[in-house]
Amino acid sequence: MISRRVATRFGSHCAAAGLLATLVAAPVHARTAGAEPPEATIVAEEPEAPAAASATAPGESQQDELSRRATDPTASPPSVALISDFTFDYQDRPDGIPIDEDGVELRFQSVVPFQAWGLPNILRVTVPYTVSGPGSAGLGDITIFDMAVFPVPAGRFGVGLVGSFASSAKETDAHAVGGPAFVLLVPMSKKLNVGLFNQNLFGDGVSISQLQPILAYQLGSGWSLSLGDLQFPYDWDRGEFLALPIGVQLGKVLPIAGQPMRFSINPQYDFKDLPGAGRFSAVFTIQLIMAEKKK
Repeated sequence: MISRRVATRFGSHCAAAGLLATLVAAPVHARTAGAEPPEATIVAEEPEAPAAASATAPGESQQDELSRRATDPTASPPSVALISDFTFDYQDRPDGIPIDEDGVELRFQSVVPFQAWGLPNILRVTVPYTVSGPGSAGLGDITIFDMAVFPVPAGRFGVGLVGSFASSAKETDAHAVGGPAFVLLVPMSKKLNVGLFNQNLFGDGVSISQLQPILAYQLGSGWSLSLGDLQFPYDWDRGEFLALPIGVQLGKVLPIAGQPMRFSINPQYDFKDLPGAGRFSAVFTIQLIMAEKKK
């Protein structure tokens, strides 16, 4: 059960996030009050992913299109994002001593779709920085992956490579590890996508496979409900999963002064009893989508 201290801190973070969203949206509402707002027209700048993935479906607004693509790793729009990961509760240390502090990690993530070898590709770079917590503060392992996307009868299939690079100052046997990455995305309807994303990292002392289930439902008006970034890492050397999280992400695409942005919150709870690991966390994302209005 989550302690009163955890609930209080989480409540304060949620209240702050709600106030921030209200302040950000206020100029837009003030400018459009009393008049019928014009329909937002947003066009991605990058070479298009497969037509079935990126084209606006009949009856779908362009806000909904960007919301759908932002939750689809095979059709991600070009974007930059600041991801704030707050951990409010930890498992006890191996010696049984509780961890009575919060953890904060910031991640900068860029997504660049492009065309290569006659196929749409998705390039993603993630740079994490630990601000506070039981571990060491500073720059974390930088992850880069590139994936080519193919249409298949069931939906879309992506295959590529992923690499993780640790700082030279970090004490580890492997400063660079890598391996193949795969994703299968199956559109169940115009609003519902399901799939599975797999990344594999192998190197000296590292043998990890990460599974990320994909489940995203478009609620309309730029709103979406999805599983978010739930990672299930499996350590082949230890023969066990290192995390068993559950959570849900609520996201919203909102034009701010004509610029499409996406805001999301993703509370997560990890059922894996691993000493010193995070137990309850919340991930807040502010994503700037590289797009422009039609002329």
